[in-house]
Amino acid sequence: MTSSWKIAISVSCIVVIAGASIVGWVRREKAIEWKKSSEAVSETRTRAEEGNAKAEANLGNMYFHGRGVPQDYAEAVRWYRKAADQGDAEGQDGVAYMYLRGQGVPQDYAEALRWYRKAADQGYANAENGIALMYSQGQGVPQDYTEALRWYRKATDQGYAKAQYNLGNMYYYGRGVPRDRAEAERWYHKAADQGDDYAQRALGFKGSGLSILGTITLSAMFLWCLRTLKDALLRQPDSCDRQQPALTMAAVCGLAYIVLSVYGALGSFASVLTVNAFHFAESLAAGITIAIAITVFGPKRAKIVLAISSTLLIGSNLIVIWHHQFMRFVTTIRSFSSLNGLLIGLTVPLAVFLWLEMTKRTRDKKAAG
Repeated sequence: MTSSWKIAISVSCIVVIAGASIVGWVRREKAIEWKKSSEAVSETRTRAEEGNAKAEANLGNMYFHGRGVPQDYAEAVRWYRKAADQGDAEGQDGVAYMYLRGQGVPQDYAEALRWYRKAADQGYANAENGIALMYSQGQGVPQDYTEALRWYRKATDQGYAKAQYNLGNMYYYGRGVPRDRAEAERWYHKAADQGDDYAQRALGFKGSGLSILGTITLSAMFLWCLRTLKDALLRQPDSCDRQQPALTMAAVCGLAYIVLSVYGALGSFASVLTVNAFHFAESLAAGITIAIAITVFGPKRAKIVLAISSTLLIGSNLIVIWHHQFMRFVTTIRSFSSLNGLLIGLTVPLAVFLWLEMTKRTRDKKAAG
């Protein structure tokens, strides 16, 4: 059996063992969570059957989300309605949402709005946010951004994170108010500080996950990097071969980019500064990988790419310096950091490569003369 097959089998075994361990751990965690949820359901059901409105609403939530019980929208509606009939705002909000989505009951915007108003009359922030969404999207009512803003503000006055994020969207897209990205980001920050996922993603604090295309692309890149590194380990050192060290460096940078991309998609960050630094590093790794690939597979194009990347690098920085107010916006800084990382990653290695080529030609001419 050749060394390459031994390496391939060893890597496959490690992947299978690691995958099995992760799957086993996830299943154990889910089993523990289900047991805790089931115990909570039993206690909640006892209180709900005694007519406790809060317990009835909680049991409705459990059936809606499938926590400790099989997900059942019809049962969720039944328990929400029991709580709503006793005037419980959470139950009324639950009934409204089920009518809005048509889950467990036929979709009925008029009924959804009626129940939302009942809960909103009690100052229930989620219902106020729900009414605002209906006006914003024109569901069962004429689309009215002014009315949507009024209800969003009622909810944000109570510090409700979802409404803060939605109000940020109104400013970001200029719906019912002049477009104001700085004000939008102010509201995103308020929501993000309370742990709202959408706001954190809007600000870049939390990744939005890997798409199917992204997963396939990173997987293909990962396999190429492994194959390149394997060839480098098995090949005998050759002082005349300049291609292999370059490919090895490209593979290492490619692996760094993959790791950063996966973390960026699934991880979270503590501040805007760490987000910007991360995106700079991720793009830098990508730029270096591309630059090295160009020097190996298309060295004649290195001058053209260097000219374009260096022009873009200087031009983009001059534009930002000239229009310094752009830096007020979180999303602009994040994009600027990513672009700078990519362009620097392209420019520096290509400049070094061309300088080395020029030095080599000069030395060869002197030797020939």
